[in-house]
Amino acid sequence: MLKYSQLTQIDSDFLHINNNLNNFLNSDLEKVLNLKFGDNKGKVDISTHVLNNLLFISSLLSLIIGTVLGLAQSELKRLLAYSTISHLGFILLALSLNTEESLDSFLFYIIQYSITNLNVFLIILAFNYLLSSLVKNNIVIKDIKYISELINQYDKNPILTVSFIICLLSMAGIPPFIGFYSKLFVLFSAISISEYFMSIVAIIVSVISAYYYLRIIKVLYSEENNSSTIKFNNNDNNVIASENISILTNLHSLIIAVLSLFLLLFFLNPVLFITSTRVLSLSIFNF
Repeated sequence: MLKYSQLTQIDSDFLHINNNLNNFLNSDLEKVLNLKFGDNKGKVDISTHVLNNLLFISSLLSLIIGTVLGLAQSELKRLLAYSTISHLGFILLALSLNTEESLDSFLFYIIQYSITNLNVFLIILAFNYLLSSLVKNNIVIKDIKYISELINQYDKNPILTVSFIICLLSMAGIPPFIGFYSKLFVLFSAISISEYFMSIVAIIVSVISAYYYLRIIKVLYSEENNSSTIKFNNNDNNVIASENISILTNLHSLIIAVLSLFLLLFFLNPVLFITSTRVLSLSIFNF
């Protein structure tokens, strides 16, 4: 049998080996792994920095290209497409800042712009229905292509025109519409981390882009010239003017009304919407 002193020596040797092994696992092995595979945290920081720079450059190009090319457009849908590119610049700017406030503004901007854009295309579709005609008992739906085709719509369809104007002013960032707050939140996030250059560019772009939105509003209020009115063939008795055709459903009109009121009256009680996006952004940022 082993003596008590021998057992004590064995326990002492075992504890010494255990301590050396723990020290190796805690320090030496970590150094070996870092030497072999590199510092993962450093790699993550570098990749994040590169991604933020790419988003930053994409944001700058989207703001400039979408705004400049949008100024020369006479087709309505193409103008809205370039407008979307410009708004994408704000979204990418918020995403590139990589802060809690910027993520909050990113989510807020996406949600409000999706609602506004949905309402815009519902309104354009409604104009197509209201400008449709009946030819030989077949309904021919008008496909609005040019901005000039919306001339004098305020006199013909005042409520729908007002809804369209609300959407356009919101997209232009005019207060007190919801689009103003979304751009304000993005600019505030950029200024809070001293991104003054992009803030100035975004403000200039917003002012310039407001021109083509106001141009559409001007057409909506302009009076029709006699030369621009649609003339029907007198020999064809099967053609009925568009004023006598109405295929716009009540549900379509209700959705437009609700979305337009939301864009217009958001400033009266913005707490619930802003709080929801704030909670969502915090949960994503701290995930």
